[in-house]
Amino acid sequence: PTMTPPDKPVVAITGIEGGIGAALAAALSPDYTVIGFDRDCDKSGENCFPMDLASDASVELALRKARERFGGRIASVVHLAAYFDFTGEQNPLYERVNVEGTRRLLKALQSFEVEQFLYAGTMLVHAPVWPGERIDETAPIDPQWAYPESKAAAEAAIREAHGDIPYVILRLAGVYGEETAV
Repeated sequence: PTMTPPDKPVVAITGIEGGIGAALAAALSPDYTVIGFDRDCDKSGENCFPMDLASDASVELALRKARERFGGRIASVVHLAAYFDFTGEQNPLYERVNVEGTRRLLKALQSFEVEQFLYAGTMLVHAPVWPGERIDETAPIDPQWAYPESKAAAEAAIREAHGDIPYVILRLAGVYGEETAV
């Protein structure tokens, strides 16, 4: 199919099938052409491209298909996709998806014109504090278990691999929705 430039700036969301991704896509869609990437694109329609962050071939194929449909200019990549489990234990997927997957995604995006890469991190990367003490971006980084360790390592990977792509790290403190609160 021939590429037709979108009439609105493109925002790409990894993890578009998740709660945050779906809500963000709905909020941005009036003003942006929203495209998504997820392991399965069951709910997001034709503008979602299957992507497994643990696979070079999958990341490259998904981005190639997105380029064919929407061109090589992306106003913002919102990187929400990550591996998480409730055990608190180490899992090889933390490294493979959260750290190396982020690095892999940034490497593959180098051939695009990306105005901004926004990484959804977590405040759990910071050292714990006593109740009532504040945490801000100057607080020491000292994650205490597997998931935030992988998110801190992913932040380091972004600083190393972003190339000419400007980046923002957004450390979420909590996620609240119609049916969930984390």
